[in-house]
Amino acid sequence: MKSFIYPSFNGNLCFVGNNAVLCMVRTNGSIFLQSFKTKYSPIPNHKIPFLRGIEYLIFGTFYFFWGLYLSIKNTPIPRLNDRVSKSLNIQSSYVFGTISLLLAICISVIFLGIIPTHLGYYIAGASLSIFVKKLVIALVKVAMFVLLLAFLYSFSSMRKLYKFNSAGNKVLNGEIQLSSHRATNYLNFIVFCWILNYFVVSILGIEVSFWLKAFVNVGIFLLEASIVYEICYLFDKFFLKFRYPILITSFFVNSKPSSTEIQTANTGLSEGKLMLENLKREVINEDSQGGNIAFSLCYSEVKNKLASAGITDSAETDWLIASVLNKNRAEIKLLTQISRSDYKKIQRVLERRVKGEPIDKILGKTEFYGLPFFVNKDVLTPRKETEILVEEALKIIGKQKLSVLDLCTGSGAIAITIAKKSSAKVTAIDISEKALGVAKTNAKNNDVKINFICGDLFSELKKSKKFDIITCNPPYIKSEDIKKLDREVKDYDPLIALDGGEDGLYFYKKISEQFENYLSARGVILLEIGKGQEKSVKKFFSKKNFSVKIIKDYSGIQRIIIVQRG
Repeated sequence: MKSFIYPSFNGNLCFVGNNAVLCMVRTNGSIFLQSFKTKYSPIPNHKIPFLRGIEYLIFGTFYFFWGLYLSIKNTPIPRLNDRVSKSLNIQSSYVFGTISLLLAICISVIFLGIIPTHLGYYIAGASLSIFVKKLVIALVKVAMFVLLLAFLYSFSSMRKLYKFNSAGNKVLNGEIQLSSHRATNYLNFIVFCWILNYFVVSILGIEVSFWLKAFVNVGIFLLEASIVYEICYLFDKFFLKFRYPILITSFFVNSKPSSTEIQTANTGLSEGKLMLENLKREVINEDSQGGNIAFSLCYSEVKNKLASAGITDSAETDWLIASVLNKNRAEIKLLTQISRSDYKKIQRVLERRVKGEPIDKILGKTEFYGLPFFVNKDVLTPRKETEILVEEALKIIGKQKLSVLDLCTGSGAIAITIAKKSSAKVTAIDISEKALGVAKTNAKNNDVKINFICGDLFSELKKSKKFDIITCNPPYIKSEDIKKLDREVKDYDPLIALDGGEDGLYFYKKISEQFENYLSARGVILLEIGKGQEKSVKKFFSKKNFSVKIIKDYSGIQRIIIVQRG
């Protein structure tokens, strides 16, 4: 869906489809957020070439001035006293800035169409050809237009407008070259149209009646707008590496934005996207004062800080906020505001997350196969792909009352899930007393009974003990590869749960040497394996009277090996 961001004197008007959001910074530093459902987007037919440029000129101009009006309207004028004079001056400057902008447009239309003509003829003289004279007139018009833009830049309110304009560009562009400049930006588009118009109209030099000339000029301007937008569209869509020419016009309507201005644009765009994703989302009519924080402000802040830390998966933002607020991802997308206490909780979690600590470890909880699990530094956080192992085990168990042994149980995720989802009698083993403590807590929280044993694989079992199913997700990372892992794994998961020895196959070898003694007549063993380990592990378990099958995970990696007797 096409997104647009218009600047105002103290914020941005953001569009995502037909969803409009005004996000602005008030004089007291608070964020004001207001959302609307509009009948038309800035370009209703954005897929139709040339028509979209004319629509952008018409609808875009309306929405630009609408944004200016809303920003002035929502800048409060408190009671007169010594402390409010600043607020009054700020609003006055916004009004003056708007009037200056409107006057500039009038000057562009009227005076730049009259004065440069006489000045151009004077400069060119009588000896030059008519074409050269028209060209000189065009250049004079452009020069005067540039001077007018420079004059507008001298006003502080206009510079503020340009800062928010650049902020909107950066938010839409991301981290591309010249991210503060955007060819299809409304102000850049308008400047480009006017400069081209001065050249075309001056060169053509149509000599007709005043009213007919005005009508023709309007037609020419609409035609130019359609062409200009297509040129701008090509730069933004296909020529990202060759965008320097857009500086010729964009330079006049941009100024380096601060982090506050970027945050404001981000917040407005985030709210617009949330409105697009959730049709039931409420329209916002109040700001974030009164002890509350706009949810979109919090959401965009979390997203940006995570991205700055190299965490770009959008699901991370949703998961972090949803976990802190104890809601699901769909529920948080309907929030318009959150309390300051919840905001501070999110900030505390965010500070730890950007340092690399996993959300699960920060909050001490995770979800596996739809069940809640407590996790800490003593256990490996269960991964999504391990659910495939559980799924396969449950298929084999069905409604039978089988016996199951889970080796290297860790948090107990595999053992507890099987016990919860079937009638199996489960035994779980781990060498770590601390890990078993976590697993016992999880078994209690999920209301299942499991026989926990502390030991090294099969060492504490009687040789006469047989199991119908053996499951195991052992450590399988090569010792030398552990230092190459992401910091959220190597720094926050226990080494004992990661280190699979020199070749990563230590535990598979040990299990393959002993598992037959503990497997029933038609028993099955299921193991999770690392990427590229399938051939080696399959070789360990390819024994007489055993069949071996390997199943891929969600990413197409050979992940689960199933070995069945008989």
